[in-house]
Amino acid sequence: MPAMDDMTATGGSGSVFAMPMTAAWSVSDAVLMWTMWAVMMAAMMIPSATPMIQAYNTTITSASRSRSESHTGSTALFVAGYLLAWSGFAAAAAGAQWLLHDASLVDAMGASTSRWIAGPVLVLAGAYQFSSLKNACLGKCRTPLGFLLSEWRAGRGGAFVMGLHHGSLCIGCCWALMALLFVLGVMNLWWIALVATVVLIEKVTRNALLPRIVGVMLVGWGAVVVTGFIDTGVSA
Repeated sequence: MPAMDDMTATGGSGSVFAMPMTAAWSVSDAVLMWTMWAVMMAAMMIPSATPMIQAYNTTITSASRSRSESHTGSTALFVAGYLLAWSGFAAAAAGAQWLLHDASLVDAMGASTSRWIAGPVLVLAGAYQFSSLKNACLGKCRTPLGFLLSEWRAGRGGAFVMGLHHGSLCIGCCWALMALLFVLGVMNLWWIALVATVVLIEKVTRNALLPRIVGVMLVGWGAVVVTGFIDTGVSA
């Protein structure tokens, strides 16, 4: 059986990151998967964080002009802090995938092989859409000006801390949606794109019903998967 380093391109909804293997991961395999998760989180989350990054950049640009202060590199440090937060999440996600893989609960594409994993993940993600923590974090992510006014820290170090804090808020908002990647595949490009689109729409719109609509759909889907009412392609 090929080792994890022998990645092969796949067609359809697959990915060049697909790794058809059954052997237990080594530490180098886990590091490779953390890198994949970190890159994927950056690609999925930077579009939805763009309004916040632009608002921060506009604020420091105005401050530089009015106070003759230099903020060179502050925006880059804000983004670096944001990505560091998601890199931490990527480490947790890669660790979870490692455990699930070694227990044969996900396949080479990172998709659940059991409805007793897929179903509860769907229900949990759906239920979280109604939680006060989700709503609080989403509210912060939706209002860049409010975040900047309440969380402002001066200097380049402050820029990094603000980015890290904003990243933490985004994790609080979106971690359960990211867990959905374990349902149809961590390396399923269509599924990744769909989850990223939902995250983006949730953040750029002010529709309070949208998260709840998504939540109802996920809970219903999870119930269908657990009961086996519809054949979803995962085993018991």
